[in-house]
Amino acid sequence: MPKLNRAISLTLFVLVFIVYAFCVPKTISFWDSPEFVSSSYNLQATHSPGSPFYTMFCSIILQFFSATKAAYISNLISSFFGALTVTFLFKITYYITTKIQVSKSIFETKYLPCFTGIASALTLAFSNSFWVAVTETEVYTLSFALMTVMIYIMLKWENVSTKKEETKLILLFALLLGIATGVHLIIISIIIPTSLLFTHKKYGLSIKNTVLSLIFGCILFFGIYLFAIQGVMKTANILDIWLVNSFKASVNTGLIVMVLLLGLFFLGILWFTNKKQKFTLHHITLAIMFFFIGFSSYMMPLLRVNANTQIANGVSTSNRILHYIKGDQFGISGIPLLKGYTYNAPLDEHTPFINGNPTLTFDANKQKYVTVDNGEYKNIKYAEEFSMFFPRLFDPRYENEYKLWTTIKGEPINYYVNGETKTIYKPTYKENFSFFIDYQISWLNLRYLFWNFIGKQNNNHGIGFIKDGNWVSGINSIDKLRVGDFSNTPERFRNDKSRNTYYFIPFILGLLGLLSLVKYKHYFLTTIFIFLAFGLGITLYINPVPYSILVRERDYIFIGSFIIFSLWVGLSIILIYNTLKFISSNKIRLITISILVFIGSPIQLLAKGWNDHQRSYDTFAYDFGKAYLDACPEQAILITNGDNMTFPLWYLQEVEKYRTDVRVLNFDQMNIDTHIENLNRKINSSNPIKFNLDKHLYINGVDRLIPLQQEINKAAVLPILFDFLKDSTTRINWNGKLKHYIPSTKFSIPIDTFKIKENGLIADELNVSYTNEIKWDYAKYFYELNEIVLLNVIANNIHNRPICFAINGKKDHYLGLQNYFVQNGMVEQLLPIQRKDSLANPKIVNTKMMYPYVMEKLQFKGMNDETKFLNYENRAYVKDILRRNYYFLAQALLEEGKTKKAIAVLDKSFTLFPNKTIAYKQYAYALGKLYFRAGLHEKGSEICTLAMENLWEELTWITSFNPPYPIINVKHAEKLKNMYIQMMEQFPGNKITLKGYEQRYNAFEVDYINWQQTNWPY
Repeated sequence: MPKLNRAISLTLFVLVFIVYAFCVPKTISFWDSPEFVSSSYNLQATHSPGSPFYTMFCSIILQFFSATKAAYISNLISSFFGALTVTFLFKITYYITTKIQVSKSIFETKYLPCFTGIASALTLAFSNSFWVAVTETEVYTLSFALMTVMIYIMLKWENVSTKKEETKLILLFALLLGIATGVHLIIISIIIPTSLLFTHKKYGLSIKNTVLSLIFGCILFFGIYLFAIQGVMKTANILDIWLVNSFKASVNTGLIVMVLLLGLFFLGILWFTNKKQKFTLHHITLAIMFFFIGFSSYMMPLLRVNANTQIANGVSTSNRILHYIKGDQFGISGIPLLKGYTYNAPLDEHTPFINGNPTLTFDANKQKYVTVDNGEYKNIKYAEEFSMFFPRLFDPRYENEYKLWTTIKGEPINYYVNGETKTIYKPTYKENFSFFIDYQISWLNLRYLFWNFIGKQNNNHGIGFIKDGNWVSGINSIDKLRVGDFSNTPERFRNDKSRNTYYFIPFILGLLGLLSLVKYKHYFLTTIFIFLAFGLGITLYINPVPYSILVRERDYIFIGSFIIFSLWVGLSIILIYNTLKFISSNKIRLITISILVFIGSPIQLLAKGWNDHQRSYDTFAYDFGKAYLDACPEQAILITNGDNMTFPLWYLQEVEKYRTDVRVLNFDQMNIDTHIENLNRKINSSNPIKFNLDKHLYINGVDRLIPLQQEINKAAVLPILFDFLKDSTTRINWNGKLKHYIPSTKFSIPIDTFKIKENGLIADELNVSYTNEIKWDYAKYFYELNEIVLLNVIANNIHNRPICFAINGKKDHYLGLQNYFVQNGMVEQLLPIQRKDSLANPKIVNTKMMYPYVMEKLQFKGMNDETKFLNYENRAYVKDILRRNYYFLAQALLEEGKTKKAIAVLDKSFTLFPNKTIAYKQYAYALGKLYFRAGLHEKGSEICTLAMENLWEELTWITSFNPPYPIINVKHAEKLKNMYIQMMEQFPGNKITLKGYEQRYNAFEVDYINWQQTNWPY
């Protein structure tokens, strides 16, 4: 039996890994993948809360491969650990089956565990979320490999009979738990459900013992997270502050002393317990020590803090590593769990601000810890009338989004605000709980579960529309209640390669498998609570708000629960086998049932998921990043924002050393002092950036918001403004604290036109003239630190370095400077110019640079191949970014009288990105109109008609029934309707065609108004 187990385990591992290896992209993909590849290649800290063990492991492997293979090998590392997870799930299922299927025939004992194990393993292997995760560079596959190994260890521990074996397994578990924290902190929660196995063996699982076990598990979880991890770091920081400030010791001396004290403490306890033969305490001490040994990977960010790269997070002190682990950069510690305030809570009328703890940070210049905030009036105090237990509607930034997901009318509360009594409608507990169910449970957790075991509509980013990312079963009578009748669904959605429907079969099998454990309380409860811990538990802990977690789909965070559900799918064979006893032959019964389960789950998942998980040809993220860098002049400063617009560029520079002269600044990270200080350093071949903002404005721990206190109507000259911000006497009293402020909503940058001319800008080529200042309005109530930093960079470098802004569909990083932009390919370059002719198109395009760039350099491969699956991000960026660029170039060429070149650009855009792969919408419609201007009416009419038909199909689909999440879908329908009306008004084709469109719309409008009124709850 052990030989058969090992043979199947090895075979599973090899076969699954081979399948994954065929599927992985040969280069980077979007989101965190490029950052992880770059961090591993250069051995540096990733984004908070970090994954140092993963980084170190990958770094060792990557030393054996060239830089151009780093992304591919990193993807294969994910596949390796994915296959390992699958293998250990087989072992777990095999083990459980042998324990619950006792006293059976030799045939059953030998083969039943094999079939259940293989079914579970392959179901997980080809489930949607897991399959995606194992084909891209991410920490999650290693994380869940460690999770399955730890579950297997605890199952083995529960069955061993000797104290020695128990101790060995517990120590191994503790070591792996420590290592897992250096991969992803979320795995610590495995301690809660596995405590049930411990309780079962030692005391039995009565109701009382089960409850006490879970309570103890929760205490242990928070003990490890808050005390063993954060508490040790906090103590080390307190010790470090005392030693550095009192004895002039080197920074991090406190951390070294803390490690030595911990080592001496553990050695002392071990010596004492061994001498006194207190073996229980001895083993507990060993387990804690083993955990800390595993956790010690968090020393890596400190040791590699001086890595001279753009990505590196400056985790330079014990103070920093504490904030790093806590995820303070993302505001994790500020999320309310059990009690908090509603999103519209006003400040307390008597005490709006209260004192908090002082903030200290290490000042490298002074070589000591300095107080950057004394804590006075540091914390906001809200009106107690607006507090509630279990707050789900808590973030004031997302008030409008909350109201999209749940109808919120609230209960009126009169409260004194800013000198007058106002009526504020506090969300009720019912509305709060409704949001929890509708959004946090149904849309996030359950939708992702159903994706994997019931079916998935497509891989579009789901934000509540009936057309994107819903779960579907393939049974029309069930699906039409949520996504409309299948017959009304546009053909491109019906034929989407990522539409995978499983008819509830794997889901039903999973429920049957769970039922097979009912008589075995320890396995039943352990698997249930692992499933809940990595599903509902995560949802409760992160308390997600609309659109924050849905910047992209986050199904991978719930893979721990999908692992358990896959286990249940395999165990369904046991229940069905024991039920169908009328089949007398055990062999025939088992083989028949196993074949049916295999067809219904893993084989179905593999067959339907292959075409949208085979992504070996996908190079779009790589090409996309290159397109930005290629658009930049030599030694340019490129301002980006968002992961997908930054990480591919950093990968290209830091790993493949491509266009390292360009300095890529992520606008979102320009409020982090270590990233700000990197400006003054030479990185790769990019020269230092001139920057002179006073450090007291951005040192770690200071307030990142600078209020507007308008005192002048004229523009604030930036060099003078920065001197103003340096002056401590120019601060004002703001809510009890002295704060710097911005005195105007207008800004200007003086320009020396002679220096600009020396840098090679020929104004006549662009039909523009130079200006002696850049002057613009940028009104805000509060200016964020990253905005002030970027203004300083612009003011100090405008004369000697090209300053470019990534075109990515967002405008936050533009700072309102668009009137001075010239489009160069995928970037807008900031230049002190203005149109000579006031009647000319204000949009300035450098056609001399951009035409060869678009026609020769931009070669996005495979985007016109309808036989291949295209990721949602790839299609979205083509529709929202790339087509826009082709439009502006073709428009500018037409304005310059270069009609043939304009037509070539239009033809190129539709050749690379045809309707059959990337549906035409507003920018494609605009491109079609340019064909008319170029004299090609037939081509233009074809494009515009297709774009209008695509909109019409969506509009009639969404209004064909009363959809769930009506507020979101009504708003989307209204947007589609207005776009369609606008297209009709601008339609450049013949009047007969237009009249047909108008008649069709007029017939539709009455029904649309009734539909809208029916579905609008406010």
